[in-house]
Amino acid sequence: MIAKIFYEREYNKEGPIYEFDEMRRLLEEIEPSLKGFFDQLYLAARPFQRNEQTMDRMKRLMVFICYLLASLNNTKINSFKIDLAFYLDSVGTSNEGINTMANIGVTTTSRTVRHKKKQVADEHKEYVENAITKYSKSAFMLNVDDYHNIHTKRHADTTTT
Repeated sequence: MIAKIFYEREYNKEGPIYEFDEMRRLLEEIEPSLKGFFDQLYLAARPFQRNEQTMDRMKRLMVFICYLLASLNNTKINSFKIDLAFYLDSVGTSNEGINTMANIGVTTTSRTVRHKKKQVADEHKEYVENAITKYSKSAFMLNVDDYHNIHTKRHADTTTT
């Protein structure tokens, strides 16, 4: 049941849910029989023996568990895995590391990340081109070339800024 709901969300381009309380509320609203599942999952985290910060971390883990369980039933549920792989790539995880995580079913492959990055770049380029065209009469554009300021070591002095 969870897999079907997650799949329908992905198919409708609604994206994954990252907050446990929101996920619980939404899924129980759609399928009331899941109430017992979420009660047991929450109690398994021993909420009365943990502080608030630890429970926040445990809730994130429970969201991950729900997506992992759902993806066992339906391999097309992968937006959560794509987002996780995209994040891992952004913090410098190697392609081998991402692919290892993909092999155990936690993320998608580094190839998928590469395609997603290209898609984001292409969409951004198209968005900028459309915005420039739309606002060309009132746009004020600056091209700041700060490559050398960023990429070379400089000492402050009174003659340059």
